[in-house]
Amino acid sequence: MIFVKEDKGVNIGLQQDNFEYRQSANTLFNFMPKLEYLLDNLRQMKMYPRYVEENVEFLNLTYGNRKIRKVAFPMLCFCDINLHKLSLHVEGDVGKKTDGYGKYGVGLDKKWCELHGFQPISYLNPISKQTTDFSKIINVGLKSLYDNSEMNEQYFDYILEQLALSKPLTGKMLKEKIEIQKNFHDEKEWRFLPNLDDVPIPSFLNDATMPDYMTWRAKKDMSDALRAEPQTHLNISIEAIKYIFVDTIDDREELLNLLKENFKIEEALILASKIIIYNQIVGDW
Repeated sequence: MIFVKEDKGVNIGLQQDNFEYRQSANTLFNFMPKLEYLLDNLRQMKMYPRYVEENVEFLNLTYGNRKIRKVAFPMLCFCDINLHKLSLHVEGDVGKKTDGYGKYGVGLDKKWCELHGFQPISYLNPISKQTTDFSKIINVGLKSLYDNSEMNEQYFDYILEQLALSKPLTGKMLKEKIEIQKNFHDEKEWRFLPNLDDVPIPSFLNDATMPDYMTWRAKKDMSDALRAEPQTHLNISIEAIKYIFVDTIDDREELLNLLKENFKIEEALILASKIIIYNQIVGDW
């Protein structure tokens, strides 16, 4: 006789309401190198995606007889790292000035980020079967494009989106016009990909078919152009912000002045309560 346990069902809604992350942060952090970038985000209460270059040599992608070594997608990048481990992400390795992301940033509530479409990325082991199969699938799509043969556009868009949400475990990264080596897996990255429907700006760049678009200047110009397209922005709320990081006391004073000028007194006080001076707190981690 086979006994079947009665399935009483699971209240998914209740489970979501009570769920907290235990071994990762409940906040997603975005750090930047300059105070002016942070002030601009808070003044507008928006974050603006930019084209991020990725080295994809490990995928062995080809378009005709040309290799695709670098691609770029518009995105916002966040790390899922607990507060006491943030210093390596913020400052980088000792002696590597371009290795860290900067001491200015915001921490957004992770549940809020989930509701706004953020996605944790996939980390690929270059010698795994999954990576080999992924490479083959992308190359099938690229061959169809090159041969000008019939292809399911929705299918290929989905494959490119998966590429935009993937990185190797370790690899090369362009940082401040310099290519550096990074352990990407340690960053526990999440990404926000903007909605580019009906936006006359390409969603996928590569160095094989559009090398002129892959220069630093061209990517900057197209990133700046995204600011003129409201549907690509990430609109942030006061409630979503859990932390605001600045480097020094002087930075805090400049930020407080901005809050006084741009927000109602109640809103300014709430945002001021979220300010953390990085150089003060880092010694207590």
